[in-house]
Amino acid sequence: MQTTRIRTMSRYRAGRLTARFFLHLVLLALGLCMVFPLLWMVLSSFKPSLEVISVEFHLLPRTWTLRNYENVFEQLQMGRGYINSLVVAGSVTFFVLLSATAAGFLFSKLRFKGRELLFFVVLGSVMVPPQIVLIPLYFLISRFHWVNTYQGLIFPFMMNAFGIFLMRQTMHGIPNDLLEAAHMDGASDFRVYYSVILPLIRSSIAVLGILIFLWTWDEFLWPLVTITHNETKTLPLILSHFSQAEQKFPGESLAGATLVIGPVLLAYIFFQRHFVRGLSMTGMKG
Repeated sequence: MQTTRIRTMSRYRAGRLTARFFLHLVLLALGLCMVFPLLWMVLSSFKPSLEVISVEFHLLPRTWTLRNYENVFEQLQMGRGYINSLVVAGSVTFFVLLSATAAGFLFSKLRFKGRELLFFVVLGSVMVPPQIVLIPLYFLISRFHWVNTYQGLIFPFMMNAFGIFLMRQTMHGIPNDLLEAAHMDGASDFRVYYSVILPLIRSSIAVLGILIFLWTWDEFLWPLVTITHNETKTLPLILSHFSQAEQKFPGESLAGATLVIGPVLLAYIFFQRHFVRGLSMTGMKG
């Protein structure tokens, strides 16, 4: 009897290990399929343009060259584009984190008349496609004389309804007893928000910060509408004009795309631990 039980347990464990092995194998294959285009783009940026468009496929360059990157920096204002994109993406991320955490605290922990209705309006704005408000936003920016300025690129995105919703759902998981204890010690609402709430949701703040930075860094439509001067063009706008003008030189286009995605990859690498932890915590509390 004992021998039969041991055999059954061994078969069960062997089956679990086999299933886990094939699961990891499938996940690895899917991961490689997702990473392969990015890897090909980075490696192909070191190939001559004729080698990029060659019918013979090979992942690694046969002739390594930095000429593509040299041409990009010679023909484009990449330095200015980096400054513009960093200023816009950094400013939008800061203001969104500030407004989203404050509004999330307001909607989750403070009670006032009309709170649920106001939150419903904020949540409903997520369903409005951004293309619908494009023309009214442009007229508003024109009235303020913010065309071709940083203000015109930053102001429309200083608040984000998805960020407010994410922060509200995250703060719902914080016990109210903790806030009441802070109030009993004489802490004000602002003190509770700054000293109690924010340290507890750092991972979720990291998730939102990375997402907002990524969305703003890749934003193309709004800068295309509001920016016409080269001095204030962001990297996606510069890269699009360059790609259209240099269709016969794909190596330079791939080098420019690699330079554009570099800061985003670095931001994810540095905040990867907080990003994964924040996603898991948000999923459990949501």
